[in-house]
Amino acid sequence: MRKLFFIASVMMFALVGCKNGAATQTVGSSDTTQVRVPSSQVAYINIDSLVSKYDMYLDLRGDYEVKAKKVENELTSKGRSLEKDVRDYQDKAQKGLMTRSQMAETEEKLQKQQQTFMQHRDTAMQEMAEEEQVMLNQIHYSIVEYLKEFNKDYRYGMIISTPAAGPILNADPMLDITSVVLKGLNEKYAAEKAKGKK
Repeated sequence: MRKLFFIASVMMFALVGCKNGAATQTVGSSDTTQVRVPSSQVAYINIDSLVSKYDMYLDLRGDYEVKAKKVENELTSKGRSLEKDVRDYQDKAQKGLMTRSQMAETEEKLQKQQQTFMQHRDTAMQEMAEEEQVMLNQIHYSIVEYLKEFNKDYRYGMIISTPAAGPILNADPMLDITSVVLKGLNEKYAAEKAKGKK
């Protein structure tokens, strides 16, 4: 479910056009005046396929999932510890093994533990949400920057992103540049990773 949300979030960031569909051809006369003629070529990328096979996504997602699992285990452990303390208190109180002042003191202590746990949980969840947003931004930035280079000659007037079940219901497969872009993105990422850039 989180993977679908993640990919859906990337789709919101996906590139809809390159430099407002700038021109690819120039028409000029014998003087130095040139007129730019917009390209009518349109290409599309299946963003689901692109992201799910993009090595940067796989690496970042793997790192994120390891950290998320660690946070989840820590919160589960602390939650169970708090539950155990509450059960111990209830058991002793029901058996009459505590005075009223001891009960009041224990209840206050448990309430503080619960507040601390909830604050820690909220902070951890916020940090993980921020990390996920940073991943989205990194992937979006990487794709957009690559597409700027890929389409620097503006052979495509527009590059559209679409999910698998998106608005493009039928199109010439020749317009689908997903595999070409994916190959280039992965090659660029591998080169950057080898240099230690990541």
